[in-house]
Amino acid sequence: MSDTRFLETVRLLYNAVWTGDLDAAPSVLHPEVVWTAIESAPDAGTRRGYSECRAHMQDWLDYFEIEPFVIQPIGTAANGRLVCDQAFAAIGKGSGLRTEIRYVAVYSFSGDRRIRTIHEYATTQEALEAAGLSE
Repeated sequence: MSDTRFLETVRLLYNAVWTGDLDAAPSVLHPEVVWTAIESAPDAGTRRGYSECRAHMQDWLDYFEIEPFVIQPIGTAANGRLVCDQAFAAIGKGSGLRTEIRYVAVYSFSGDRRIRTIHEYATTQEALEAAGLSE
């Protein structure tokens, strides 16, 4: 499968599922998905399976209006892991304050193109090393 198809799956997760159609999560997430947030983030931790990942997204939606994500591929490792630079903004529902977040994520995929793992990193270097793409 081409990198473009994997990238489309990632974009569907953030810009279709997370921003409005959480019920569509099974179409992009493998049933045994493992999603690990940035270690230093307030929502740090690892979520496993649809229900935990959906709850993670719902937590954000409960408190923020999330704007579309900007997702740019950085590279693909020989093992198929996709590394993406990601940025998004959200507006606090209670405060009206806008916050912007930028991070890098490494994705692996199942044979049917669904996301099997997501691991978020604070820096590009950390993500490239994790994917086996560091110089």
